[in-house]
Amino acid sequence: MPRSYLALLVGQTISLLGSNVTMLALPLTAITPLDAGPAQTGVLLACSRAPCLMLSLFAGVIVDRLPHRRILLTANVVMAATLATIPLSVGLGHLGMVQLYATSLLVGGVAVIADLAYLACIPIVVDRSRLVRAQSSLELSQAIAMAAGPFLAGWLVNALSAPTAILADSVSFLLAAALLLLVPMRSAGRSTAASCAVLCQVAEGLAGVFGNPILRAVTLATATLIFCHTAYSAAFLLHLTKDLGFDSRIVGVVLGTGALGGVVGAASSPSAGRAIGIGPVLMVGLAVSTVGMSLATLITEPRWAAVACVSLSQFILWIGQGIYNVQQVPLRYALVAQRLQGRANASIRSVVWGLASLGALAGGAVAAATGLRITLLASSLLGAASIVWIWRSPLRRTRSLRV
Repeated sequence: MPRSYLALLVGQTISLLGSNVTMLALPLTAITPLDAGPAQTGVLLACSRAPCLMLSLFAGVIVDRLPHRRILLTANVVMAATLATIPLSVGLGHLGMVQLYATSLLVGGVAVIADLAYLACIPIVVDRSRLVRAQSSLELSQAIAMAAGPFLAGWLVNALSAPTAILADSVSFLLAAALLLLVPMRSAGRSTAASCAVLCQVAEGLAGVFGNPILRAVTLATATLIFCHTAYSAAFLLHLTKDLGFDSRIVGVVLGTGALGGVVGAASSPSAGRAIGIGPVLMVGLAVSTVGMSLATLITEPRWAAVACVSLSQFILWIGQGIYNVQQVPLRYALVAQRLQGRANASIRSVVWGLASLGALAGGAVAAATGLRITLLASSLLGAASIVWIWRSPLRRTRSLRV
């Protein structure tokens, strides 16, 4: 792989490690010191996803117009400063749920733009023939960060506090920004249609995705799974802490052990795709993910068995996610022109993560009305519907990226 891609990968991995600390520390900040319930945690999760619905389409236009490195540098610094306000407010005795909501919204909004810029960088610095390999290494780095992040978060929360642990994420963003200075980037061939209205450019990105039957099927399958998984996530952490009585260290172990499944999935996905074809392996990844989700509530006693069951559940879930993501993301690179990469990724993320914000609200509301375990089981079963989109599309018979 080119050195420029490796530098991007290291910076992204460091940032993801910090973000996975916040992924646990932020809701624990709401649950423990602020005594948040399922509805409040659902809103908090929705706030982190809502910017995808509100900003993604226009963020794609920004990414296709501005230098990617400038976007990434600015975004990392802003996210670092925003997250640092949480431990500062705790020290001043003024932390409340409103600030957590606002922080999630702002960081989520900036992350939308940064993530799109990062995705748009990959096909610039990596040859097209190596895109699946590059995506596999990215998924591996994400899985490693997801595995190490909860362990680190559990230790930091236990040793310091949940709000203080969030400082690790601030530091990670600053380190990622420093590494970006070492990455040479050539021009991506940005849009020259300066006279075209922004809405026209947004529409062009949407047409590039939904006008293609393969990209349309993958987008809708991903959106269905993510909607259900986010509803699941709104209840999952409360299930661990309230129903099962796990402390922050055990929660970190469960999530970290589960994330190791992402490493297995990402590592095995390229060979699985070559063996059975990209369409079938996408359906396998989705099926494995939903099976993993459904196992989380099977055992609650004794304690050791509950820990083992939930860890296995997460391990299987993330094997499926690793398999699926390694295969589905390069389809965008193969089927979308470079000049549309920012807007195409924005269109996909607007649908997928926009629905995730609605899933978080739905999961929180259902959990408050019916209970945590019912919400976890129902969202798992509904997630299996994601397979239907692939089954009914040309992807069912597609074997390689040459589509």
